[in-house]
Amino acid sequence: MTAEEALNLVDSLLCSTFGQRLNDVQSVVFLESWLGRTYAEIAVQISYEHDYIKQIGCQLWRLLSQLFDQEVCKKNIQTVLRYYHQSSNSSYLKKAIDINIFELGKVGIQNSGSRKQTGTIMSQAIDGVVWTVQDLEVLPENEWKRYEIINSELFVTPAPHRRHQQVCVKIARSLDAWSEFSDLGETIIAPGMLFSQADSIIPDVVWVSRERLAQIEDEAGHLTGAPELVVEVLSPGKQNELRDKEAKLKLYSIHGVHEYWILDRFTQKVEIYRREKAQLVLVATLLNDDEIASPLLPGFSCSIRLFFPT
Repeated sequence: MTAEEALNLVDSLLCSTFGQRLNDVQSVVFLESWLGRTYAEIAVQISYEHDYIKQIGCQLWRLLSQLFDQEVCKKNIQTVLRYYHQSSNSSYLKKAIDINIFELGKVGIQNSGSRKQTGTIMSQAIDGVVWTVQDLEVLPENEWKRYEIINSELFVTPAPHRRHQQVCVKIARSLDAWSEFSDLGETIIAPGMLFSQADSIIPDVVWVSRERLAQIEDEAGHLTGAPELVVEVLSPGKQNELRDKEAKLKLYSIHGVHEYWILDRFTQKVEIYRREKAQLVLVATLLNDDEIASPLLPGFSCSIRLFFPT
């Protein structure tokens, strides 16, 4: 989104919402702020007093905060508009009644502020919008949403279904029991993984050796490199399947994950991807009472039936 496009969008929204438009000075302040200029630089450029331009800026951000129903300032204006642009271009957009933010995906009607959803929610990534890790810092905090960035695309997904979570716990329990016995590594549920400014994800479960963990864990407890094993449990919807089987598969291949398990709780099968010639390739599809094992986990063996709730 260019500065002019952003200005046109804001002006149009102000007109339709409040019946007013930006004046010439406000428009200049908006445009130049979008481009990273300071108030002092803007004042010199248009021959106004610095204090006056600062006052205009403060009034402008207050007005836009009312418009977007969240705090808007010079620092986050680009992120706010990108998020609005992405949401408003989704054909599935509705406004969540009880959390007062724009949702991405197809959202079911919520009952009088309750968390029960009667529709299907799918993650959605809109082409042409570039997201970075810094953008995540100003998105509204929401325990019911998971924000991930893959190759500069934002994916927003709801909190998983109870059965999805049960599968994650069962997998983690099996891996953790082996890890406790072998003392070779640790099992982590839903860790934050930061590969780059354009790639920040939250896999369902990972296993990482102690040596590797010491290399990639930062002070905040996030992983800044690839663990040896990543596990994802599929959520319903084609978009979710494409994210896990294509976007994340490619990401994990690039960053050096050794093994990737994709579990489908609906068909109760497990796809095993292992690293061959610098990329992850499908080596097995396990069903029913098949046993799962891995060269990463010497002595580990488990029936995949134990991963799925009855």
